[in-house]
Amino acid sequence: MSDIAELRDELRCFAEARDWDQFHSPKNLAMAVAGEVGELVSELQWLSEEQSVELNEEKLAAINET
Repeated sequence: MSDIAELRDELRCFAEARDWDQFHSPKNLAMAVAGEVGELVSELQWLSEEQSVELNEEKLAAINET
């Protein structure tokens, strides 16, 4: 089994143990992904292309916390 398949199975077990499947509709999952992407975008939005490729330690730390 591939690493991705193993991770997928672990995540499914994690969600099942917490009865989260009831919240995993396409709408809810899409909204959750959009929220997370919004946090990442807010850290990068005013950077130039060059700055976004060469992130400093402070910016990397902020992104890792999002």
